[in-house]
Amino acid sequence: MNIVQFFRILWARRWIILPAFLVCVATATIVVQFLPERYRATTRLVLDTFKPDPVTGQVMNSQFMRAYVQTQTELIEDYGTAGRVVDELGWANDPANIAAFNASTAASTGDIRRWLANQIIQNTDANVIEGSNILQISYSDGSPERAERIANLIRTAFLAQSLSAKRAAAAKSADWYAQQAESARQALLAAVEARTAYVKKSGIVLTDTGSDLDTQKLASLQGQAAVPAAPAPGGGMGPAQLQLAQLDQQIQQAATNYGPNHPAFQALQRQRAVVAKAAAQERAQAGGGAGSAQSVLESAANAQRARVLGNRQDVDRVAQLQRDVTLKQDQYMKAAQRVADLRLEASSNDTGMTTLSEASAPDKPYYPKVPMIIGGAAGFGLGLGLLVALLVELLGRRVRSPEDLESAVDAPVLGVVQSRAALAARLRRAHETLGETAESHGAAVN
Repeated sequence: MNIVQFFRILWARRWIILPAFLVCVATATIVVQFLPERYRATTRLVLDTFKPDPVTGQVMNSQFMRAYVQTQTELIEDYGTAGRVVDELGWANDPANIAAFNASTAASTGDIRRWLANQIIQNTDANVIEGSNILQISYSDGSPERAERIANLIRTAFLAQSLSAKRAAAAKSADWYAQQAESARQALLAAVEARTAYVKKSGIVLTDTGSDLDTQKLASLQGQAAVPAAPAPGGGMGPAQLQLAQLDQQIQQAATNYGPNHPAFQALQRQRAVVAKAAAQERAQAGGGAGSAQSVLESAANAQRARVLGNRQDVDRVAQLQRDVTLKQDQYMKAAQRVADLRLEASSNDTGMTTLSEASAPDKPYYPKVPMIIGGAAGFGLGLGLLVALLVELLGRRVRSPEDLESAVDAPVLGVVQSRAALAARLRRAHETLGETAESHGAAVN
């Protein structure tokens, strides 16, 4: 079948195609008149995903962006948000809504709030505008004013629900971290007590540099012994006597700051006893010259070295206990800081979203879309007519041209006998053509 034959069939079956087309268009036009109008109000929010958190200072990773956006859209269409809107509208106490609920199949549940919230969810649509961080919330209703009001209420309820969930999560995390901080504090107190008890027992006190007093004294004596001592002019004080004077000042300051029972004070007292002996020997040998003083320093350094080596195990133990205290203190400070951050976050009013625009009452309904419905009906009617026409033609095939006859009998057509009406029409057209030719010829001769 070629295209000419196809159009011949359509022309022959035009009384099937045309009625189908007209019936579908007319039906769609009538139905459109009875369809209820629907109005859609839209409000927008900006997701502040690129702004650092005001409490933690963290910025959301782009890998979690899609999950975060999908979560927000699902929360908008969630019962928690819709339930807040129902409460704000007071629908659960409306007699008309109560009667409608009692007449519905959901009356057996007895939860009118959820039933009303489901109606709001069905008319709510939330999506993110492509290529942006703008969240769009739409609500459709038969009244433009009601659509505007409910759309704004959904936005407000969603922001309140998000803030409440954020605060609740932060408060829950803060409680957990508070327990960890308390455990860390107790561990820190135990470590401090263990260090203090061992310091009292051993008499070893570590300075801020991490070394004990005996080690520092040994370093000082070794430094003095390495430098050749010069005779004290005019019978002045020797190194041991100078060190003894310095120790007396330190002891006075320790007595004021710590008290006589403090380990640091007692260690200074023991150190003074050793240095006092060296000072006494220094004074006794004041006339012995520089060689005698150098010998005293070396003797004192050797004695102090033996003391340091004897206390090495205690010093290492105190250092280990001090490291344990430092570690426990660091753990406690981190947990306490996290508790403070979470408590601040639990009291924050930042939702991570900003209202971009409020909903307004639409001027025109978005449904029904008359041109689309009638256009679709016209296309459907035309397609249905063509389908029915071809089906009828296939069930009752007819010869409409010489080509159809050749295809039917598989033989060439020798001649075509036209009908009387067709022949008369052709003769009439021929006479008209000849008459017009003769008139034009006569006019040319004249």
